[in-house]
Amino acid sequence: MLPRSRRRRFAAPRRPALILFAAFALAALALTARPSAAAPPVRPWAPPNADSLSVWAAESRARFQTNTGDSVGGGNYHAYELVGLMGRKLLQSLGREGMIQAHAIKSVLDSLGMDVDVGVDPQQPQFTLLMVRNPYRPKAAAVGYLYWYRDRDLRQQGVVFHGSRNPRMRVWWTADQNSPYGWGIVTDDPSDGDRMNLLLLRLNETATFWVLIQYEGSGGPELGGPGAATWVDIDNTGAPELMTWTRTESDSSFTECASCPHLLRERLYVERPDGFEEYDRRLLPSPYAAFTLFIRLLQNRDQAAASRLLEKPARVSEAVAAGWGKHGKRIWTLEYAEEVRGWPRWLAFKFQGPKGPVRYIVHFAFDGARWLIRDWVIPKPAETGKAIRP
Repeated sequence: MLPRSRRRRFAAPRRPALILFAAFALAALALTARPSAAAPPVRPWAPPNADSLSVWAAESRARFQTNTGDSVGGGNYHAYELVGLMGRKLLQSLGREGMIQAHAIKSVLDSLGMDVDVGVDPQQPQFTLLMVRNPYRPKAAAVGYLYWYRDRDLRQQGVVFHGSRNPRMRVWWTADQNSPYGWGIVTDDPSDGDRMNLLLLRLNETATFWVLIQYEGSGGPELGGPGAATWVDIDNTGAPELMTWTRTESDSSFTECASCPHLLRERLYVERPDGFEEYDRRLLPSPYAAFTLFIRLLQNRDQAAASRLLEKPARVSEAVAAGWGKHGKRIWTLEYAEEVRGWPRWLAFKFQGPKGPVRYIVHFAFDGARWLIRDWVIPKPAETGKAIRP
C-alpha cells in the first residue's frame, strides 16, 4: 500500500476524469513503434502473493462498506485504488507476454469479494481494462483502470465511469506519432435504462498517459440503448468502426407483445480527428419491418410500391379489399411469432379491420436482396398459435 503522503485525492466530477498514478512512473523506453505480432500461447498461471492480496482485499471491502454517496472522490477513492493495485500486481505476475490471459485475474478478484470486469483486446493483448465497482453500492460510480506496457514498465491510469456494466473495448494502432494508439470503451449505464456510453482515449506521444477525447456528456455520439454494440474493422484499415443495434418504436398503427420481435435501428460510427461520429443508420431489414412498411404504403394509397413487397404482386388488391389500408392507432397487434431462437419467418397479427378483429398468419421469404411477404392466411380458432403453411 502506498504511504498516505504519496496518494493523490480526486474530486468527483459528473464527467469522467483522468487519474494519473505518478507512483508507478518508472524509467523506461518508448513503446514499440508497431503493434506486436500474434499473441503467445496460453500458459499455466497461479496468482502471486496471496497473503498481501487478502490483506488489501479486506481493507478494500471495509472501505467500500463505509463509503458515503455514489462518487469516487475524496475518501471514497482509496477502496477503488486498492483494487487497482491488486490488479496491477496480478498482471505483473503474468508478464507482458502473458497479458492475453488477463481475464484470469477476474476470478481471483471475484473470489476476494470484489465486483470487477476485465477487458482484453485479443489483437492488442498488451492493453487491459479492469472495471472496479463498489460491491455494496450498485449505483455508485466505477473506476476503470487502464494497464499498458511501456517497454517493461506496466503503467496504470484510472478513469471514472458512470455507466460501468458490460464494457466492450478495442485498442488500435493509429500511425500518428502524436497519439500512437486509440482506446475505445462502450459501457451500459444501469441508472439510465442501460443506455450505452462511449469513451474514447488516445495515448500521448511519450506513451505515459491517455488523453480523453470523447466521454459521457462531451458532445460525442448518442448511442442510445439498451442494445448491442461491437467493434469491427469493416474496411480493413486497422482502425475499427463501432456498430450498434437498438430497439426503435414501431409505426403508431402497430404494437407487439413483449416477447415478440421488435424493430431494430442499426448505426455505424467511424473515427474522425475529433472522435467518433455517426456515418450511417438504417432500419434493420426483417419480416416485421417489411410488413410495417407494406401497411404504411397501403395507408398512403401507394399500391404500386406496396406490390413490390409481395412475392405475388397481384395480391395487393386482396389486401386492399381486406381493409389493410385503414388508418388508426394500434390497429395491428403482433401477438406471437414462429417458435425459433429468434429471427422468425412467420408472424401472427390481429387486425382491427372494418368489420371487426381478424387474425392472420403472415409468411415471409428472403429473395436474396430483401424480405417479401409470401402469403397470409386466416387460421381457424383451433389453429391459433400454430403456423399455417401457405
